[in-house]
Amino acid sequence: MPIRKQRNTREENEDIKQGKVPEAWKKNPNRLRQKDLDARWVKKNNLNYYGYKNNICIDAKYGFIRRHVITLANLHDSQILIALLDGENKEDMV
Repeated sequence: MPIRKQRNTREENEDIKQGKVPEAWKKNPNRLRQKDLDARWVKKNNLNYYGYKNNICIDAKYGFIRRHVITLANLHDSQILIALLDGENKEDMV
């Protein structure tokens, strides 16, 4: 399901990147409820994506999910590979 595009000012985006809540949002709690301050932007193949990434380890033989990790969209896949690998999996395919 597509996520609504965040319509923030540049100043609001700077506050969010610094981990602060913009002052205008503090005055309007309804607006703050609709904002996801933890999600991140990533650009891939000249397309922009906002949100999170679901990383999964699937059993190649049976097709069931062995492990999964949800990360921010801007985190590179190589940084989460160790957490996805299953020590009980005897297959050498990654």
